[in-house]
Amino acid sequence: MKIALVGGNPKGFSEPFDRSTLSGRRLRKLIAKLDLNCKLCDMTKNANDIPSTQEIENLKKELKGYTVVFLGRFVERCLRIHFPSGIYNLLTLDWRMNRESPPLIKCIPALTSIITKPDVSIKQFRRHPNTWSFGYDFMFRNFEKYQHIFSLGRYVVILLGCFGGLLLYKFAKEVYGDSGGLFALFLYVFNPNIIAHSRLTTIDIGATCIVFLSVYCFWKFLKHSIALSAITAGTALGLAQLSKFTALILYPIFLIIFVTLIFRHAFLVDKAALNHRRISLQRSVGYFLLTLLVSVFVINAGYLFSGTFTPLNEYAFLSEPLKKFSSLCWAALPIPLPSDYVRGFDVQLAISQGNNPFYVGYLMGERSLTGWWYYYLVAFMVKNPLAFLAIIVLTVFAWIRGSADKPDFETGLCIWVPIVTFFAYFSFFTNIPIGIRFLLPVFPLLFMAAGYLCHASLMKGKVTSIVTVVVAICYLIPAISIFPNYLSYFNLVSGGPKNGHRWLIDSNLDLGQDLPGLKKYMGKKGIEKINLGYFGRVDPKIYGIDYTLAKQEVENGVYAISANFLVGRPYYLLDESSKQLKYIDSSYFKNYRTLKPSEIVGYTLHIFDVNN
Repeated sequence: MKIALVGGNPKGFSEPFDRSTLSGRRLRKLIAKLDLNCKLCDMTKNANDIPSTQEIENLKKELKGYTVVFLGRFVERCLRIHFPSGIYNLLTLDWRMNRESPPLIKCIPALTSIITKPDVSIKQFRRHPNTWSFGYDFMFRNFEKYQHIFSLGRYVVILLGCFGGLLLYKFAKEVYGDSGGLFALFLYVFNPNIIAHSRLTTIDIGATCIVFLSVYCFWKFLKHSIALSAITAGTALGLAQLSKFTALILYPIFLIIFVTLIFRHAFLVDKAALNHRRISLQRSVGYFLLTLLVSVFVINAGYLFSGTFTPLNEYAFLSEPLKKFSSLCWAALPIPLPSDYVRGFDVQLAISQGNNPFYVGYLMGERSLTGWWYYYLVAFMVKNPLAFLAIIVLTVFAWIRGSADKPDFETGLCIWVPIVTFFAYFSFFTNIPIGIRFLLPVFPLLFMAAGYLCHASLMKGKVTSIVTVVVAICYLIPAISIFPNYLSYFNLVSGGPKNGHRWLIDSNLDLGQDLPGLKKYMGKKGIEKINLGYFGRVDPKIYGIDYTLAKQEVENGVYAISANFLVGRPYYLLDESSKQLKYIDSSYFKNYRTLKPSEIVGYTLHIFDVNN
């Protein structure tokens, strides 16, 4: 049998699996020892390259007659890697590990490692800090206390979520008073999506809170344009950039808001006050520029100024927009940002362009590598309580209708421009439809807007008060009834969480969160070992689950299969004995789709008892 091993060629090396690397020498020694007819292939320009589906198909045609095996970084990217990467970042101050995500929200939960003292291998990853290899190494080194390590990290994420709620209350109270602040906080606390992501050691809820903090500080700056408020707004804006690359959208958002206010004031100004207004305008522009400069300084400080002012010609960009940008600019142009920040953003931008086999979108029974413009709109509609959708309709109507106590123009811009921009960006300018979590920054802003419904002037009407109370009660019921399966929540119109996989999969439904539930089910039913196909990277044995990978052909036995796989999500599964990854394509579990599950654990793991 002829075998083709496909992998990435790390930057600075001349050939795939280079002989000067430890892994390259070991691989060649193994091939020689086993006397394999093996061909080594490289299909990347550097260690950060991501192959498109077309590139993979072309390679398969070129290697016709070979058994093609993809190694290393071509493995699916869904291991719990943010938290371990944050620990590595803190210990080494090396930002190359998981550079696809900025360091702030990874490093805050990672501070708990001071207490848990995990076993971390640094030396073997210093030369080539591979995020995914490090994640597995971290898991196996800390097998016995893995759950404890992540539990403490999760508590920190919960605190970040609480901080977001308190900030929302403060902002809404300043605009609407106590009643509006409490109503906005009520919507935040009992939203299934907020609760779900506040329990995960990922960067989404932390980034959401910091983005909202940035909007709040910018609003304060617009109210009082002084040097201190400009520095505060710039600091918050910089922290948002250190949280998630999505926060880059805040720059055009703030520019739109600022320019709109400048033009509005210019046309409404009294001619007699024109001179004074010109001086005020110059001061405002100066403070706005100060905000931007401070944010850039904070970004560089967050990376300890590592690689700041690296010349443009030292970057090998992957994304088309940055390739085009570099071709139009002076080659030696020094970029005033950390090099790992720029490279990480480039990787994320390349991913967002779509056609990536590792990010297959799914919507209402269809699969796509480029997505649908209406994906996030549908996801928002089915992943939120019907009462919340009604509240949004009432909110829009109340803002349009208005009253004497309606929030001022600046406040309206700071709330609605980010909402519209985030929706528009993810609908029309990205091609990675894998989860509503990308839209989380919109949620606090919508809660903020809805706080207006409880403004004292609107609550005077008896009908308005009754409608608001009834809708609020209806909003509360789903949050109580879905406990503790918040990630799998779908509203009644979509068919509820049992039918969620007919609409959406991936992080909208299943991130492997129901392994503890499966362990309880096995204990209750007296099942010692199970045939498993679960959507996740953590070894199920950490949770005490004795398992065998489910095979394509259905045989006698008890099976637990993720809803993601039943609708055709391609993935990689961890073999229980060899600890190697096994690729499963979209048809791997097709024989299970006609079976009726005896039970469903947590709305994600379908149990098939074939013996009966």
